[in-house]
Amino acid sequence: MEHHDTVERSTELLRKALPLMSRQAAALHPVSYAVWYAYVADVNSPLHAALDKHLAEHGLLDEAATEALYRRHLADPGADMAQRVTDGVAGLLDGMQASAAAAGDQTARYGHTLERLSAALAPGEAAPAAPPALGEVLAHTLEMQAALNRLQKQLAESQREIGSLRDEVRRARHESLVDALTTLANRRAFDRRLVSCLAADAAVLGRPPVASPVSLLMIDIDHFKRVNDNYGHAFGDQVLRAVAQVLKALTPEGGLAARVGGEEFALLLPGKPLAQARALAEKLRATVAASRIRRKGCDIDEHITVSLGVAQFLQQATLPGLAVDEAPADFVDRADRALYAAKQAGRDRVVVAA
Repeated sequence: MEHHDTVERSTELLRKALPLMSRQAAALHPVSYAVWYAYVADVNSPLHAALDKHLAEHGLLDEAATEALYRRHLADPGADMAQRVTDGVAGLLDGMQASAAAAGDQTARYGHTLERLSAALAPGEAAPAAPPALGEVLAHTLEMQAALNRLQKQLAESQREIGSLRDEVRRARHESLVDALTTLANRRAFDRRLVSCLAADAAVLGRPPVASPVSLLMIDIDHFKRVNDNYGHAFGDQVLRAVAQVLKALTPEGGLAARVGGEEFALLLPGKPLAQARALAEKLRATVAASRIRRKGCDIDEHITVSLGVAQFLQQATLPGLAVDEAPADFVDRADRALYAAKQAGRDRVVVAA
């Protein structure tokens, strides 16, 4: 998917796409933006027809439908096309705002020059009548000044619009990394932070002292399906938000709390060794177990517990026998297996990965 639109057309497409996108059931993220940008860009495209058909049948575009349309019509294998589109638009808007500001400065300087020219050409009170040509020059000068004043106002308005559109793009990018229900980081944000965290850690590996440890907690709400079945999904959402609030409150500075699945959470802890991570996991488990979640407007007072798996990232420096550092996916898998062991052992407990 390539775009060769002019600045003016790109701005107009952006202005059309954002309101349409904001009315859907899907979040404002790069994939959603790529779909709607392509939709307004070509009314005769297969994507446009497929999207219209979906809206006619279902009314709104949800996450699954948005992802399906993107993969079918826009996906570029091996590249995060949606993110590139969003980054390109953000850069375009920044460039347009800078150009508008520069044009405004140039216009103001030209206006001042014309004012001085008008004053120089204007005849004095005691001077003889000016020739007709001079009168035409003066009239044209005043018209030019009026036109430049209008242009400056238009440029100022354009700058405000560009700033607003740029903020919308930034907000869409931010929301693509946030879980809407709990306001924690989502799986995409967790994966990015995990990779960057381990990459930064590896960069200092081998220097004395040993690189700082990285630990991970995987957390799952016990018997969550039973909660949904007995009390409904609205109460289930309330439970998810309550557990997320506990996670937020206990996440140390530099850590990242994320919702990585339906009722599964993760807590990434850079700089925390296994013993500290385990102590934090026990505190988190006990805090949730001691709480009661009351359904609004009812007498339901549910006891919620969580199970946790804890792992520390395996490094060459910590385990000299390793030829390479542990892969991020293997790190998460070890913590997940510890979580599964906690579930198998009876739930409401912490298990440390081997």
